[in-house]
Amino acid sequence: MAVNKMEKKLKKIKICQSVYGNDLCTMDESSLMDVDLHALENFYMEKGEKHQKSLSKFMNFWEQDGYEKLFNPSARILSFTKDEAINIFGKGFMEVNESVDRIVMSVWTIGGTLEQSGSALMSTTGSLMTGYLLDVTGSIALYEMHAMLIEWIQSKIALPANRYINGEFYPGMGSMRQDLMEKVVSVGDTERLIGVSASGNSLLRPRKSQCSFLSLGSAENAVLVREEPCHPCSGKKCLYYQLGGCHMLESKKGLPDNLISSER
Repeated sequence: MAVNKMEKKLKKIKICQSVYGNDLCTMDESSLMDVDLHALENFYMEKGEKHQKSLSKFMNFWEQDGYEKLFNPSARILSFTKDEAINIFGKGFMEVNESVDRIVMSVWTIGGTLEQSGSALMSTTGSLMTGYLLDVTGSIALYEMHAMLIEWIQSKIALPANRYINGEFYPGMGSMRQDLMEKVVSVGDTERLIGVSASGNSLLRPRKSQCSFLSLGSAENAVLVREEPCHPCSGKKCLYYQLGGCHMLESKKGLPDNLISSER
């Protein structure tokens, strides 16, 4: 299937990083990132011509216009001592081993423009599939941002302090409470810095935004960070699965072998 690819200028994640108690926010950038859409392409190669035409239309849209105008990756990274994090988010908000002495809060987003464009396309005659595929692409981009930020945190924060990632925790999963988002947004000043707000206690806006907490401790407790399926996984009933294969389950580029990272 031929897709008319145009040369595009790859983007970096704009990272606003600081230590809790210091209002000064240091700006940094990740390495260059594209959005790997092989999952979509492989899925549609097994379908009929009609489906391949829908994908080709979307890929041309993404390569010519979508990536440059709609994908605006940014992140807010805030570091705490373990005691500071407990005082702010509550005792027992995450379970950590005794070696952990620092907590890193990470909030990342692809920006709201892609979400708005996807909704508009899904409401436009003849562009429904382009809108759906754009939404799936946003989720894939969010995953790839996560992998790059883990690498950034490991190299820029953990290793210089002789620390390793000992765990990753998501609000609403495992031992971590769901109702932390308003506190996350407030403490991180994310609405002003990267345009991420809280909708009630459990949701971030734009929708294609995510938050996690990393615990930093000893090398003996280092763990591998990787994405897992949604819980519960709805398989073939899931729209993402139907449209391109679940990006949470696809074979990933993966993190570098020398990157010690946590199993979600």
